[in-house]
Amino acid sequence: MNFPKEKSDKSWLYTLLALIGEQFDHGDEICGAVVNIRGKQERISIWTKNASNEATQVSIGRQWKEFLDYNNSIGFIIHEDAKKLDRNAKSAYTA
Repeated sequence: MNFPKEKSDKSWLYTLLALIGEQFDHGDEICGAVVNIRGKQERISIWTKNASNEATQVSIGRQWKEFLDYNNSIGFIIHEDAKKLDRNAKSAYTA
């Protein structure tokens, strides 16, 4: 998810609280989270064990959006695609 700088701290905090508080139905599939500091926007990502189960990935994404009151769609990029450092990597799933 991309956030303007003024919203990223709160969104990062709520993401961590949801992870620590085990609020995700498929929390056992989540490996971690990361925030990337950028010039105008910051990106928060959740890493999952396996991208092959679309229903699980979409469920995690929908819950995350709900926790953060985020209304835009979010995409899931498979790790192998992201490793290619291709900024145009296509989302495998969308929530």
